[in-house]
Amino acid sequence: MSDNFYSDNNLNHDNDDIRSEEVQRYRQERVNQFRLNINSNEDTKADAESDFSDEITSFSTESTKAQIERASKKELRRQKKEQRKIQRIKANRNKRVYQMSGLVIIIMMCVIVSQFLVVGSNDFLAIKREDDTEAKIVIEETDSIDDISAKLKAGGVIDSPVFFTLFSNITGKSDDIDPGTYLIPKNKDYLGIINYMRDLSVSNDTITLQITEGTSIPELAEILLDAGVINDVDKFLELCDSDEFDDEYDFVGAIDAPEDRVYKLEGYMFPDTYEFYADEEPDVTIRRFLANFQTKIYETDVYPPGYMEPVTIGSLIDESEYTLDEIVTMASLVQAEAANVDDMYNVSSVINNRLDYGYLYSIHTLGLDCTAFYPYDDAESAPEDYDSPYETYDSEGLPPGAVCSAGSDAFMAALEPNYTDYLYFCHGTDSDGVVTAYYATNFSDHSANLSAAGLQ
Repeated sequence: MSDNFYSDNNLNHDNDDIRSEEVQRYRQERVNQFRLNINSNEDTKADAESDFSDEITSFSTESTKAQIERASKKELRRQKKEQRKIQRIKANRNKRVYQMSGLVIIIMMCVIVSQFLVVGSNDFLAIKREDDTEAKIVIEETDSIDDISAKLKAGGVIDSPVFFTLFSNITGKSDDIDPGTYLIPKNKDYLGIINYMRDLSVSNDTITLQITEGTSIPELAEILLDAGVINDVDKFLELCDSDEFDDEYDFVGAIDAPEDRVYKLEGYMFPDTYEFYADEEPDVTIRRFLANFQTKIYETDVYPPGYMEPVTIGSLIDESEYTLDEIVTMASLVQAEAANVDDMYNVSSVINNRLDYGYLYSIHTLGLDCTAFYPYDDAESAPEDYDSPYETYDSEGLPPGAVCSAGSDAFMAALEPNYTDYLYFCHGTDSDGVVTAYYATNFSDHSANLSAAGLQ
């Protein structure tokens, strides 16, 4: 039993030695394997570093440097080109801004000058100055024209001392003003004001005239001459057909007068009551009429039916299909042909209907008596066989211009005619002087009306 035990122990011991050797071998293999991995990794790393080094080195060749340099120069040129393009765009934009700014400044200056002239003209003619109370003005021997203008402004006699000074210097009227104490009405124009401050022995007389509706320029010239307002009819008529007032009044400058128009300003010498001075310069007299026309057409309120608020005749003209000059012409025809204000609206309807659709009834002209001999009153006053460029029996459409000065009622009738189908009208006068108007939609009825009116 003991022998066996010994044998077993020896066997176990031998087994332990064998196992120990195996463990040693295993560990040695692991160590060797680990070294092998380390060496392999180092070789791989070295190869990678070698490859990377080669890759970096490849960018450093002379050829590559040249390519990079060319590319850089090309990119720099592109950037400079883009910069120049941007600068040109900015320069052009700035140029346009400067041009627009300059244009705006010019327009503003024109508006300011125009407004100055309008305000000055209104002040010169005492437009809208209706206060007839007197202001006490004391003129000293040492007062300059600027001092006098300032005193007149302070007293409420004028509105624009600058324009009064300018007028006095240009016309030489400042030399006519004498020192003294004056009571000057606040509704006087510049000539009237100066007359109050000058030697009474040379003072002009005041002349008040009522110019009625329907007065033509030749008739007006004779009225002014007979009243002593002007002494040169030819000069007056010449100015009435000139461009003298185009820059002062926009509505005059806008007139597109045809060659066969007799007087450019016909229809613009607004009928009203005026105060003149004896032997006025014709241009001063004409400015009175034009300034009043501007006031009555563009600044005076009217109340036509159907409008909720007051309007001006000028605003109604702007809304119409006609120009101002066409309305002036139509209003003059209405004024010359109608028997009274109510008749104006029917006469206007006939004129408008003929212009709008008369051709549908073979009616191509207006056929108005008032145009037959203009600028003469009738056949007796006209030259023998006179052929007026204004006649509307053979010529179609409106005449070349107005035939007289129309009042506000005629303007309103021209703008707001009655809504009718009338294409004909005529008037008859009975023994008591009562005028009866007749209207017709066809020639047969018109012929009957002519018989009723005693015209055939």
